Amino acid sequence: MAVKHINNELLQLTEDLIRIPSTCERSGTILQCADFIAEWLNKNSIKYKRYDINGTPSIVVLPSEGVGTKVLLMAHFDVVEVENESLFSPWIENGSLYGRGAIDDKYAVALSLLLFREHLAILQERGLTQEDMCFGLLLTGDEEVGGSNGAGIVGEKIGTDFFIALDGGNPGLIVIKEKGIVRIRLEAKGKAVHAARPWLGQNAFDLLMKDYMTIKALFTEESPDYWHKTVALTRCEAGNGSVNIVPGRAKAILDIRYPEHDDPDEIVAAIKEVVSGQVIIQDRAAVFYGGESPYFNLLQKHANGAVFGFEHGSSDARYLSERNIPGAIWGAVGEMSQHTEEEHIVLDSLFFMFDSLDAFLRETAEI
Repeated sequence: MAVKHINNELLQLTEDLIRIPSTCERSGTILQCADFIAEWLNKNSIKYKRYDINGTPSIVVLPSEGVGTKVLLMAHFDVVEVENESLFSPWIENGSLYGRGAIDDKYAVALSLLLFREHLAILQERGLTQEDMCFGLLLTGDEEVGGSNGAGIVGEKIGTDFFIALDGGNPGLIVIKEKGIVRIRLEAKGKAVHAARPWLGQNAFDLLMKDYMTIKALFTEESPDYWHKTVALTRCEAGNGSVNIVPGRAKAILDIRYPEHDDPDEIVAAIKEVVSGQVIIQDRAAVFYGGESPYFNLLQKHANGAVFGFEHGSSDARYLSERNIPGAIWGAVGEMSQHTEEEHIVLDSLFFMFDSLDAFLRETAEI
């Protein structure tokens, strides 16, 4: 294939996807992005199936409907909201492409689509069809809000021997572990009184903070790589909006991350034992563990000797991991810019990934 042509097309397709502000806060824009992808697939005569689960679109491209695949590439086309609208107008600067979704995760959608088209063309030149493809695609529209309707539900309909979630790591790091998540709501109840006479009441915020500091004492483990459980207070509310009333109620959201050697139920139970307020589980996500597969060695071979490691975040990879499907998380270089106003992807890493995955899939087709 003509590398320069593919690089230019890969860049253009990524830019086109970035221009669609596909955030969950903007009604219809995620559907618009799914429509764009579907139109691209139709234009390139690629068979696919679209799912709309609870308003969330997902697009699945397989060798044949209802048939599994050797390898599944995963990516998502929803992005987080912006304050600066210019992020939906991509630009290139110092060898990087900037814009919302550049690294998380529009580039991976473009990469997956072009890889599928190019490999299908190779088969067609040999008189074969899409049914002879060795890999498929799962493109979802809800990763940024938990992925339950996309990879969670649609992913269950797909059988695969191995998956690659193109949503993390970097060309030199193949991620095979991610922490699990437990989000809890901590509530405290005091006694509301006029702020001029605080001694007559009990400030719920004080009680909440006392509980929070008690919880923090359960998370004292330290290690150089931070591969241990952590807790962070991410949201806090107190009172009813009046500025002259001691709050009678207060609540906070705590985000807990834990590695594979911790039991989330034991963590929550330990918290409940030491606080005076109420603890309510809001959300939870399992640990991602890559498992075992010969495809790991094959991916590492074509990733120029990348190392296996872990990340502290969470991704849709956990849904397939929970089904005991082996897989990895791999991605381009974004220099930790995802979800920021400087979000970007280093273009050399994008082109390297295309070439590496192309070689990986070519060898996979011969297995």
